Amino acid sequence: MKKIVSTLLALVLILSVLPLAIQAHAANPYRFDLPTVYFRGNGEPIVDEDGNTVYDFDVSTDQIKEIAAKVLPLLLAGMIGEKVTGPSAYDEYYKVFGEEMSKLYDRCQLDENGNPKYGTGISAKNKADNEVMRRENRADSNGQFGDMDYQFNNDWRLDPFDTVDAIDAYIDDVLAATRKQKVNLLCTCLGGDLVLAYLAKYGTDKVNGIGFQQTVAFGAELVDETFSGHMNLDPDAIRRFAQDDFLHEKMAGLGDVLFTFLNETVELMQDGGVLQGVSGVFMDKLYNKLYEGLVPELVLATYGTWPGYWTMVTADHYASTRDFIFGRPGSEKYEKYKGLIAKLDHYDEAVRQQIPTLLQQAKDDGHPIAITVYYGDQMPPILESADEQGDVWTTVRYASLGATAAKMGTKLSDDYIAERTEKGFGAYISPDKIIDASTAVFPDTTWFIKGAIHNDKGVKSYRLYAPTFNRGATVQTVEGFPQFLVYDRTALTLSPMTEENMNTEKYDTTPKPTGRFDRLLAFFKHLLSWFKSLFTIIKNR
Repeated sequence: MKKIVSTLLALVLILSVLPLAIQAHAANPYRFDLPTVYFRGNGEPIVDEDGNTVYDFDVSTDQIKEIAAKVLPLLLAGMIGEKVTGPSAYDEYYKVFGEEMSKLYDRCQLDENGNPKYGTGISAKNKADNEVMRRENRADSNGQFGDMDYQFNNDWRLDPFDTVDAIDAYIDDVLAATRKQKVNLLCTCLGGDLVLAYLAKYGTDKVNGIGFQQTVAFGAELVDETFSGHMNLDPDAIRRFAQDDFLHEKMAGLGDVLFTFLNETVELMQDGGVLQGVSGVFMDKLYNKLYEGLVPELVLATYGTWPGYWTMVTADHYASTRDFIFGRPGSEKYEKYKGLIAKLDHYDEAVRQQIPTLLQQAKDDGHPIAITVYYGDQMPPILESADEQGDVWTTVRYASLGATAAKMGTKLSDDYIAERTEKGFGAYISPDKIIDASTAVFPDTTWFIKGAIHNDKGVKSYRLYAPTFNRGATVQTVEGFPQFLVYDRTALTLSPMTEENMNTEKYDTTPKPTGRFDRLLAFFKHLLSWFKSLFTIIKNR
């Protein structure tokens, strides 16, 4: 009898703890059922064959001023001689300007064919990590994977098609290690160009889901407009920037090369005389006069030989931007960079002009596609797109593949919302009335997160991607994460957007003065504040 009672008690005990044991080993809805290969954006150290850094973010203000001291007399000579010789009076200024900047960036430039001049690679540690990760089964006890268990590291300056074969080999090793048939592809920022190039060459035979986290691979105005010289000083944009302390802090902490490029461009133009003057009218006239000769020299002397950065030029602007920087076929500069241009044209034809088609075909073939888009912050206030919603690098329009967004400080009109609602798209309008997701290519798997700047790492987008990749969830079915979310920069939390939390703007959204005199006063009031903040960022890097 005692044995029977003991047996029954043991069974009761086992049955009582069994649910806990099952719960402890239950699958995590925010981990991936298949291995995920992750592609980060730019930022990995670039070294030569001896392990020496060939790309460094640090360019001092003193170096910029030394260049300015050399080119300023030439600029003044051009201004004096213009009445006699015409625009050619500035040719020497452009030439010396480009030569001096090329010396400064020589170690990180690629050659005329888009190939490394001093060897290439990533840090030895990252190369070692690659070798280990690609051959290890990193599944947990539930057989699930994290979003960064397999991170592919690369030289992000290069043409993506120089890298896709290595990506395919990496995927093969991951599949062999995990004994799976497919992987997910997940990318952030510039890593999207590698994913797109891989799909263009290798297709989706080894791919399950595809995720784009605030990618710039669909187009990024920070490069698109800088390379093409589309700059503009907008008083309202300067005012918004001046009021956003968080944006100052984030830009200072990023250390990202594009901000460095933009900041140094502004300081160089100011110290060199291009932005010298008292009135906005003078600056506008002088810049518009010089940018056709100045910008191509600056771009090619710094980051214009990197095919990786050219992938951020938009589909609409690539051809005109290429001609602006290199000149027309047959010109001296075009012939010099013919090899590089061939790589840029190939990417344009195979990927850039095919992006919606590539991804739509993947989805039609059963591969879920997820996209996250950040908004609520403007583009840098010297770009023409400074009044568009974005994450400081790229706008909602490009990052989302076509969603509609109101301008900074405004809402979608009542008439527009009524029209879209009548057509059955009301559920895709954000509670803050700024975003219409229905016009995006993939409206049911594109999430919009307000309050997160481009590379905020606390957002943890994998919580949206894993349910989509594992079971085909959408913005309507991922528990706790509807289509429109708000990121709390202080608490590092992600919450559904409501009327209580949706107003994350750090700037005054009241109507702006429209009179010419008022706008001129606003311009001068905020211009000095913006330049002061921008130059402080540079000097404190």
